[in-house]
Amino acid sequence: MSDSDSGKQRQFSLTSSNAGNVGPNRSRRSSWSDSKKVWSVGDETENYSDSRTLILQKLNNYYRRIKRQILAFQSLTTGLFPNHLDPNHKVGHVVENVFCAIAIWSLRQCYCKIDNDQGRAHELGQAAVKCMRGILICWMKQSKKLEVFKSEQSTKDALHSKFNVLDGNEVADADEVGQLQICAISIYLLTLAQMITSNLEIIFSIDEVHFVQQLVFSIERAYRTPDYGIWERGSKYNTNTCELHASSIGMAKAALESMNGFNLYGDKGANWSVIYVDVDAHNRNRTTFDTLLPRESASKNTDAALLFTVGWPTFAIHEATLVENSIRKCIKKLRGTHGFKRFLRDGQYTDLESKEDRFYQATEIKKFDKNECEWPMFFALMAINGIFKNNQSQVDEYLAALNPLLKRTTEGEMMAHYYYIDHSKQQTSDSSDSNVISTNQPPQFNCSSEVLHGKYFLFGQAVWTICQLLTDKLLTVSDLDPLRRYLPPCDRPKPNSRYSSIQDSSRYQYSLSITRPLANQVHDSKKQATESIISNVTFSDLVIHVVAVSESVRLQQVLATYGIQTQTPKQIEPLLIWPPAELVKAYANLGVNKKLGFSGRPVRPIGVLGTCKVYRISSKTVLCYPLTFETTDFYISSDMTLLLDNIRSDLEFITKCWRLKGRPTYTAISTACIEHLDFLNTEVYPTFPWESVAVAENKDTNDFSHYKSLTDVVKAPVLSDDLDYQRHEFQHQHETEIRDFISNTDIQIHSLKKHALATYELYKRGGLDYMIRDNYRVKDHLEHLMTQATTFQDWAVIRFVSSLLRKMVDSLAPAVTNLLVRGKIVTLGIFGFEETVIDKPIRPNEIYKILYNDNIFGRSIFHAVLLQEVLINVSLFMNTYPQLFNGILKIRLGWMLEAMKLALDYLRTDPEEVVTLNVISPNNIKQLLDYVLTTQQSGDIEQRSSFQKRQMDGALSRVPVHFYEHVWSILERTPGGIKLCGILLPQQPTLSDMTDYELNFSLKIEEMLSLIADPAYRCLVVEMFEAVNVLLNRNEELRFFRPLDVDYLIGEAVKLFVQQTTSENPYPDFYNLPITLVGGSTGYMIRVIINYLFNATAQPSDTPNLDVINHIEVQFVYVINMANLLRKGDHAEEFLSSTNKLPTSTATDGGISRKTDKAALNTWDVAQRWIQSVSKEESTRKQWEQMYGWMADYDAKGNFVPRKQVIENTSRFSHTIPNSRGHDYGWRLQNDTGKNIATLQGCFNNQHKKRRSDVILGSD
Repeated sequence: MSDSDSGKQRQFSLTSSNAGNVGPNRSRRSSWSDSKKVWSVGDETENYSDSRTLILQKLNNYYRRIKRQILAFQSLTTGLFPNHLDPNHKVGHVVENVFCAIAIWSLRQCYCKIDNDQGRAHELGQAAVKCMRGILICWMKQSKKLEVFKSEQSTKDALHSKFNVLDGNEVADADEVGQLQICAISIYLLTLAQMITSNLEIIFSIDEVHFVQQLVFSIERAYRTPDYGIWERGSKYNTNTCELHASSIGMAKAALESMNGFNLYGDKGANWSVIYVDVDAHNRNRTTFDTLLPRESASKNTDAALLFTVGWPTFAIHEATLVENSIRKCIKKLRGTHGFKRFLRDGQYTDLESKEDRFYQATEIKKFDKNECEWPMFFALMAINGIFKNNQSQVDEYLAALNPLLKRTTEGEMMAHYYYIDHSKQQTSDSSDSNVISTNQPPQFNCSSEVLHGKYFLFGQAVWTICQLLTDKLLTVSDLDPLRRYLPPCDRPKPNSRYSSIQDSSRYQYSLSITRPLANQVHDSKKQATESIISNVTFSDLVIHVVAVSESVRLQQVLATYGIQTQTPKQIEPLLIWPPAELVKAYANLGVNKKLGFSGRPVRPIGVLGTCKVYRISSKTVLCYPLTFETTDFYISSDMTLLLDNIRSDLEFITKCWRLKGRPTYTAISTACIEHLDFLNTEVYPTFPWESVAVAENKDTNDFSHYKSLTDVVKAPVLSDDLDYQRHEFQHQHETEIRDFISNTDIQIHSLKKHALATYELYKRGGLDYMIRDNYRVKDHLEHLMTQATTFQDWAVIRFVSSLLRKMVDSLAPAVTNLLVRGKIVTLGIFGFEETVIDKPIRPNEIYKILYNDNIFGRSIFHAVLLQEVLINVSLFMNTYPQLFNGILKIRLGWMLEAMKLALDYLRTDPEEVVTLNVISPNNIKQLLDYVLTTQQSGDIEQRSSFQKRQMDGALSRVPVHFYEHVWSILERTPGGIKLCGILLPQQPTLSDMTDYELNFSLKIEEMLSLIADPAYRCLVVEMFEAVNVLLNRNEELRFFRPLDVDYLIGEAVKLFVQQTTSENPYPDFYNLPITLVGGSTGYMIRVIINYLFNATAQPSDTPNLDVINHIEVQFVYVINMANLLRKGDHAEEFLSSTNKLPTSTATDGGISRKTDKAALNTWDVAQRWIQSVSKEESTRKQWEQMYGWMADYDAKGNFVPRKQVIENTSRFSHTIPNSRGHDYGWRLQNDTGKNIATLQGCFNNQHKKRRSDVILGSD
């Protein structure tokens, strides 16, 4: 920044109230009066306008502190700051350097508001600029990596996050581990925008502008790029594994919002120094971020990095519920007495961590549980966020907690790096007092020793300095956040309207679960299925402008007969209509730089939101039609009904996801969202071929065009005959006969399938290049058949031929990514055969290899294309109706096809009618999938049998809410592990490596369930787990002493069912039982589970600390369980009238053996007596309460002492002592008050003995 600029800033009035927008970057200088807007507590006692001397004195104190504590470590050459843990002080971390620059810049912001700053504002500003430019230059040396990374997103091509502070080179002997940090680039770009808005000059040349644009390209795909996170550890297991982090994605989202339309030259910039952002990429990051919150990643339930993301400095989201949930979870799980843990089981810097091994071994992280280091820096961060929220109590709370944790040195108060548990002192303390159990003692924390040796934690010190500036009211929130990101986007100062700006959803009204009826044709024009589609959002304020442009005068006239007024491309001139592919070519010129070796924007399709803008290019107005109308090589574009349905889906998606200022539109009006592509206006870029790429009036339907013509498809009756390519008439014919048939037979409706089968036979013998006649190959004839089949709308032939030609949808890879970033796992395969699991984004050629390998194409030619249809539709539904996939963690596309086949059978009215998925149109495939998902989600399952319901739920792989947490609870009480399909899930190291809230554990369970081949059986397994969980929850003392064999339990339940019903088809009949306790499958499951528990508990255990109760006690447990289950039922005797008897045993008393009397332990009788006893006890207690309850409100001296209210329906059993023994019943009466009440109870019964002879006391 020049001296003249600095002088102009110092002339800024201290009482300026200007709140307007200064230039395109929304620059505004805050005054001391701005602090009044933030602080309302005690401001009346301070008058900053009359105490400028005091303010200057405070600023000078901070200036000297920053010089000693931060600036003293800045490199003279690069401007970078070294990390205090590096022994040679040569390694600097990007994130730490950015926060150091923010701290210096914050003090500069304070000095800019006083007249006589003695040049310190300029000095501090240039120190911050030097650091930011140092990072920029270090990255520019890695421009080759950046060019590859923007397309590949691989760890080996990532920009480094650590550099040598002396020369800016890569750290010697540094590999790629921990270098990929999306958050580092994002926080840098966000800070860059903040500083430039405050009138600092950081970017000097057009080459640097292009480099920043390339940085934007690199984070646009943060939503699908696993990285190492802000702590450089990757997953919590520290095994050199990257994963998607919500904090990284949120910071990337905030950076994209800040950079969109931002001029890197500030107020003095030109149109070629503006940064452009893909609005569809921003939307994908936004939806992924919202989906992940409040979770951090698959292995981390939460992370302290989210505090930086939802609060200062990022403010990535303003939805109050998500923000509060994220912060609340961080506080609940991570806050300690000495700071916040970074994440649970974080072993870094603990004295338990091996200093020699870089990565952890399997099962190692268990030892770090409740031994994590605590970082006091986050107390300062929470105080800063409290200031931004104007929450005085939060500020006071965290400052009070932080104050005793600071280290007082000769350089002032220093932020400690971390506090760790000293286990050596802990053990010494334990051994010195043998009477004290170590687990009951609070852990003893020690402070990291670096600060005592002059090695300061600059990251934390920078945050603490900013916190002090804010609490001393020298710095306002507007100074620290010139972009006003702490405000919702709709409340921020409006930028220059020349470029699009990203707003938020608060401008629209939002409502959940709005249902609307929709009649969909499933597979036949005569059959209608009325279904309820759940629409999760309704926007009342958003208006979408739609213009209908006819491709020809002929179509215009046809539409006019229906009252639809349209225009042709000729009539709307000079407006131009572009296909999306041409817009991609235009954006390919953005950021091109030959000196740095940069190409332009990666060749990625322009999404629906991007095509809703009106583009101004070189004084021309360009409209772009969406991808829905783009010509594709895949057959689904030939279904006009599907095209219309996709248009509706596009409009719903725009309605839900539009976040730009202005209205989405297909026409040029004043309220449209206009984007000026000024980077195409310079002489650097070639002249664009305007007329050749624009859509012209279509006068010849045979001419090739970019868009899908609405007049080139002749509709014909839908054929319902399938194509059996495994048995046909050409199998044994000679090649000459087949070639003659193809050459001499015209292609008509009746001969279309024969042509397809004859061509397929030649394909099997010679492949696609097999010559039918001169210059006419099998491939050529298949292409011709494809055209004819499209005209006849014969979808069986269309799909068959498309698969033989190895056709693929262009958007398969984005569809897979869309599902993955929403926390789903995708599998490709055929039902009943091996599936390929996709758990990370893959390229189109990899999907091609999966679809057309022997496992899919080799088993079913139709499945290779049907799977593509289902994948595209599932991705579409995920965008518009994500609630349809609740309870579905793994999307098994082959199994979904099976669910659709089942739905076809359910909807079939004629038993002799045979309809397959191969013959129905793509639109009916979409509607059928919609029907399958919607009916299961909404509960509208018509008159389906229990067997059909189980089949459908199992085929969709849907599980109940909290199912995986229930399995975790079962595993905790099953030392032998859980066995399913011959695979054992051991209790250890599963419980040691994972946690119940961890997504990886859910995936582990889903992996076991995927071994089941029958959908109905899979649903039965889920029911069995739920039944076991309910039983264990009601009886906390129970546990399994041998492996829980789920297959064995289901087999025993079926055997029990057969014994009582003499069923001839055991499993099908059992599948058809209702899911009820009485007369249903649940009743049989509960009984075999109890038997399994009894048999397991009766066996001796090698574990000495487990309480193995004797036979009589087990019988009592059995009775109690039966009573608990029957109390809420109808006392249905058939539930317990089982042939399953309690086993007999012998007991020894004084050397005399006796046989247990089975008659005395009749299950039903004892259970009935138990229920009656409990019921009468309850009635007696209530009667005593009515007559004598007032006595409990007085003490022994007659003083009125109101008693505490007892919660109704509380358990009679002890919460702390196992209730499997008779003497534990009524445990709450075993105290002085209880005994007095019991005495009064006895007196009452003696007085009314004749009238109350049937009363059963609570102690019987």
